[in-house]
Amino acid sequence: MPLEELLAVGRVARAHGVRGRILLVPYNSGSESLTRVPAFWLRAGAAEPSRYEVMRAERIPQGYLIALRGVEDRDAAAELRGREVLVDRSMLPAPEDGEMYAADLIGCCVVDASGTERGRVIDVETAGLQELLRVRGPDRDSLVPLALVQEIDEVARRIVVEVPEGLFDLEE
Repeated sequence: MPLEELLAVGRVARAHGVRGRILLVPYNSGSESLTRVPAFWLRAGAAEPSRYEVMRAERIPQGYLIALRGVEDRDAAAELRGREVLVDRSMLPAPEDGEMYAADLIGCCVVDASGTERGRVIDVETAGLQELLRVRGPDRDSLVPLALVQEIDEVARRIVVEVPEGLFDLEE
């Protein structure tokens, strides 16, 4: 399947139990739609993603517990930790008006209220209950809470954020 038809929906957080299930932590919370996806593609870094058929999926408070065909034990599941999870975009419902999938923010230019470019979104991460944009600037990467986003221009691929003092000066 061409990569442009795949949408990044989350990451494998860890193995769960001894039967080879994984815990998938989604980028977009609150959706039950991942329980009905027949296959996931898992990608490590820039490598080509590998397709896995879904045997069983259930929603839990931390994300989704997924059983994948061919992943039979805890060791095999543990090898998948940290991989990005992608799905065929056509298997997901279209976002509501005014909404978008968090993964679609990757590549967007981030600017402050005055229009000064601060960098580009390279990843979406979750820290506890907070979702963060990893923004690659000229000198360093910065983590920007989604709560600071003031405007998203999907057509221009531009995100305007509120910039509290020191936000882009902090070291990770």
